[in-house]
Amino acid sequence: MPILPLDLIEDILRRLPVKSLKRFRSVAKSWCFLIDSEKFVKSHLRRSLISNSNHHLILGGLNIYSIDLGPLDKARVIKPPFSYKTVDGVTNSCNGLVLVMSEPPVLWNPFSGSYRVLPGSSLEYPPGSDYYVMVSHGFGYDSKKDDYKVLKVLEFRDQSTHFPIRRGTEIYSLKSNSWKKIEDFPYSLPLIGGNSRAHVNGSFHTLVYTYENIYPVQILAFSVETEKHYEVKLPKGNRIRNFELNLTVVGGYLGLICTSRSRVVIWVMKEYGVEESWSKLLTIRSRELVKPLVYSRDGNKVLLNCDDKRLVWYDLRKKTVEQVHVDGIPFVFYAVDCVESLVSVGAPNEVKKQDREKKGKATMKKRDDFLSVGFNLSL
Repeated sequence: MPILPLDLIEDILRRLPVKSLKRFRSVAKSWCFLIDSEKFVKSHLRRSLISNSNHHLILGGLNIYSIDLGPLDKARVIKPPFSYKTVDGVTNSCNGLVLVMSEPPVLWNPFSGSYRVLPGSSLEYPPGSDYYVMVSHGFGYDSKKDDYKVLKVLEFRDQSTHFPIRRGTEIYSLKSNSWKKIEDFPYSLPLIGGNSRAHVNGSFHTLVYTYENIYPVQILAFSVETEKHYEVKLPKGNRIRNFELNLTVVGGYLGLICTSRSRVVIWVMKEYGVEESWSKLLTIRSRELVKPLVYSRDGNKVLLNCDDKRLVWYDLRKKTVEQVHVDGIPFVFYAVDCVESLVSVGAPNEVKKQDREKKGKATMKKRDDFLSVGFNLSL
């Protein structure tokens, strides 16, 4: 009866979806410790990202839904383990986490169930009541500090003139579970899509309007690591004056969606920060707002969200469209690509991972023997 090598056993576990891994945690303490370990959590996530496996669409709206991008056949309602007043949608996903735009916002892993309700903001509102408030959020990962951060921008606008009268910007750190004020957002927030910040290369990206450039818009990026703003160049020579512009992320690339009354042009930045690397992904005749979501496994097709009402596959080589039928999909939805992960955002009073690792050292000594016995296979 051959015994599987331990490295092979762990490699098998890394390929499994989160639901199976959660179930296998109850096999034994040693398995629980292995699956909960920081090393395994990161290696499982890394493999899923590289292999483009265990990916889902998370749909926000009146409810929150999940669609497995493998079969792409059914939308399943996910019931969050927390209460919320309203759900306007979810922001971009990052390493299996999403920011639920409820009040207050919640960081949530929809696959493991781990969540964190964000603490109250430290930003002060101006006196009086002759203004309204615009709010924009961004969510991303600081790889240098191994920390997840949420950017929040408040803009107070005069009710009569609609001009900004004050701004406030702060950033939340999951590690410290606190907000801190930072340099204000330097431009007016866009009237539409304030929450749809594109997170690429460790930075949020927002389209802002300015009259200082040749074009009336530019891409302003905010680095999660340095907490500073910088500009990303638009496609060189691109005629955008008669287009409605939106940012997106597809296949890990920064994307620019240009929509007119009769056609849609989508660009992707193949090499981040290099203006010359912008290339056209597709050009189609459509009056709908079209947003690319993910590439197919072979990279020959791209899944498109059309007017937040339907999904289609667009064949990049044949330039053809194939309708996608998904049972249970809501009439109107906002969709983001999300990878399954074991990344935890548990409550601050949760037992710290370092403590669990200390307690698990004795168990780890027995792990190899247990795994060896547990995987005696007859071939």
